[in-house]
Order: sequence, then C-alpha cells, then structure tokens
Amino acid sequence: MGSRVNTRKLVFMSLMVSYGLAMYLLESFVPNPLIALFPGAKLGFSNIITLLCLLTLDFKQTFIILTVRVILSSIFAGPMSYFLFSVAGGYLSLFGMFFIMKVKGVSEIGISVVGAICHNIGQLLVASAIIKNIAIVSYLPFMILASVLTGIFVGMVAKYTKGKLEKQIKKLGLN
Repeated sequence: MGSRVNTRKLVFMSLMVSYGLAMYLLESFVPNPLIALFPGAKLGFSNIITLLCLLTLDFKQTFIILTVRVILSSIFAGPMSYFLFSVAGGYLSLFGMFFIMKVKGVSEIGISVVGAICHNIGQLLVASAIIKNIAIVSYLPFMILASVLTGIFVGMVAKYTKGKLEKQIKKLGLN
C-alpha cells in the first residue's frame, strides 16, 4: 500500500509541476495590464500553483515542486539570468509565505501578498548583483505596489481553488 501512495504522490507532484509550467507559459500570452506602470512586472500565474501547494501539501513537497518548475521554466525561458531571477524570487517567496502562514489569522490573500513582495525583493537583489549597482533597489516601492496587486490576484485564485484541490488530495489518499 505504501508504494501505491508514494506513486500517487509522485504523479500528483508531477502534475503540479506541469500545471505550474502551463501557467508560466500561459502568462506569456496574456496581455499584462501592469506592464505600462511597472516595467518587468508579471501577474505571477505560476505562483498560484506554488501557493496552492504550500496551502495543501507540506513545505518539502512544495519546495521540490517549485525547484523542478524553476529549472524547467528556465530552460524554456532562455538566458541563465532568468534562472537566477526565478531561483531568488521563487525561494524567497516560498520561505516568506511559509513563515507568514505561521501567523494566526493571515488569509490566503495575505500570504500571497507577502510571497509576491518577497519574490520581487529577491529579483531586485539579483538584478543589483548582475548590474553591480544597489541603486536599483530604489525601484522597490514601485515593485511593492505591483506585488500587492499581483499578490491579491494570486491569493484570490488560490483561495477559491484550494477547496477543490484539497478534495482531490483527500480522494487520492495523499493527506
């Protein structure tokens, strides 16, 4: 019985990586309303999957799913700098969301906003290292505003889909 559960868990985790990749690719086809105000800002579709995994699975499984998705999406994206931005943003976001989840009363939307802010901080730190100029961090207030907007969007989607995902996890016997 144990190997069947492990196989189901591996398949489920692989599906979550696939969903994250699909969301990442889908985002490149959707017009971004924030781009005019915040150059470089993205809506963060693939972060929906990371947040859902963190809310429904454990940290280790979410870390693995995020790692595989970052590696694969970076292969699709192109230059090595994309990988560095994804790693810094993704991991800082994951850790930020994990720690804020420990605070009683923080909603899925609040968790998502913290994750979005951490994601942008990670990316700005990588950008400052690449261009060797910390002054780029002055862009942070604008990025925080974009983070709040995208974090609300991602959090709302996760909030309303979490129940369905939990039902599937329970149905598969993965909890």
